[in-house]
Amino acid sequence: MLKIGMIDSGMGGISVLKGLIDGGINAEYYYLYDNKYHPYGSKTQNELVAIGYTNMQKLMSFGVDIVIIACNTLTSRGVRQLRTMFDLPIIGVEPPIKPACLSSDNILLLATPATVKSDRVAEMIHNYTDKNFYFPDMSNLARLIENNYENKEIIYDYLSENLQKYQNIESIVIGCTHYNFVCEELKKLFPQAKILSNTAGVVKRTKYIIGKNNLIVPNYLAVKVFQTGEELEIEKKYFLCKYIDFGIEFSQIL
Repeated sequence: MLKIGMIDSGMGGISVLKGLIDGGINAEYYYLYDNKYHPYGSKTQNELVAIGYTNMQKLMSFGVDIVIIACNTLTSRGVRQLRTMFDLPIIGVEPPIKPACLSSDNILLLATPATVKSDRVAEMIHNYTDKNFYFPDMSNLARLIENNYENKEIIYDYLSENLQKYQNIESIVIGCTHYNFVCEELKKLFPQAKILSNTAGVVKRTKYIIGKNNLIVPNYLAVKVFQTGEELEIEKKYFLCKYIDFGIEFSQIL
């Protein structure tokens, strides 16, 4: 039966998991909540590849059929190397820059510094020199979301302080899966702007891989989350179950 592995340094990838479930993809999900190394955005490329390699080995031990790197930073700085190391489909998440450029001239890219500085982002914006891109420093946002997932006032104040200087923004590109949790706050700040996430693209790609490889989709759903660091507090576990509207089995893994 279909087993899908997922990797992120925290809760950001849970937003991608929700998209997969809402998209009707039944599977046994094995989600590595790599809080031991959170946040990924501050790591070097060599560190990220090493972290990705270790986590891929853990997922391979579960017999997964597909791995989703549910983190923009690890995708942009490590997925190419990981694909050469493992013989199974690895799906990454990338900022939806092209769709934003097709409909907008003034684009706000929200991502970690590592993603913004990556070669992959440079490649994606290379053909759109006529567009105005803005890259605010969001280095603290993922940690803020991780620690204040239910205190949206703190997050809104942070976003307001750091983004209020940007005017006439037509599209906001979500370049970190953690930021999917603050779309409502972004909409309050930029009511006229489109907010583009990469979750729909991951769902589409996953369905394609399932069909291409003739993988057997079960008629049931199971979600197992493995924390690599400290155990999550009960309040966060409850929040995540409520968010995806499904029960999660939580465990720790070394």
